[in-house]
Amino acid sequence: MTPSVNQAVLTHVMQALKEGQIRYCESLGFSPQELFELTRLTVDDMLYLSNSAVQFITLSIDHNMLSRMLTRTEQERVFQQNLEEALSLGASIEFITHFFGLSTLEVCARRRLIGLFVRQGRNNAPDEAVEALVWNEWQKTGVMKLDSPDALKAMMTIARSHKLSLTVIWNLLRQWHQEKLLHEE
Repeated sequence: MTPSVNQAVLTHVMQALKEGQIRYCESLGFSPQELFELTRLTVDDMLYLSNSAVQFITLSIDHNMLSRMLTRTEQERVFQQNLEEALSLGASIEFITHFFGLSTLEVCARRRLIGLFVRQGRNNAPDEAVEALVWNEWQKTGVMKLDSPDALKAMMTIARSHKLSLTVIWNLLRQWHQEKLLHEE
């Protein structure tokens, strides 16, 4: 037997009432008097009411809100994928904080969660060949703003393509920016 909307909503509301979430139950459309009467029902009364063939609870879908939430869900999924990829490409805590807004504790927890263990200390300085490679690859991207989503995407592409640390790439780009070798719009 498939539970009816009545049964599903009443079970949910009863649990919410038990937890003291009266305002939430009111936001679902129940009046204070109805909530009071629901709290007075016995188990048998609840079974009778929730299994009634008469549908007294209806659902409605806010299609605009659902569409916005589906879009937001997609954005969050992409954010999480980019975050995980950045971590796997050797992004430092500073990098993740800058581009993704996570705290040090959140970065460490995320690394543990995906099974990524990072050695302590600084990365080795890149040699001239790596510097030249990053310089040439960055020039090809045409990205002008180092703090932009496009820059993040370009840095990740360079790191992935050439098996370089994302932090090494970012540090080089910041250094060149400070030395005024890179020009922003």
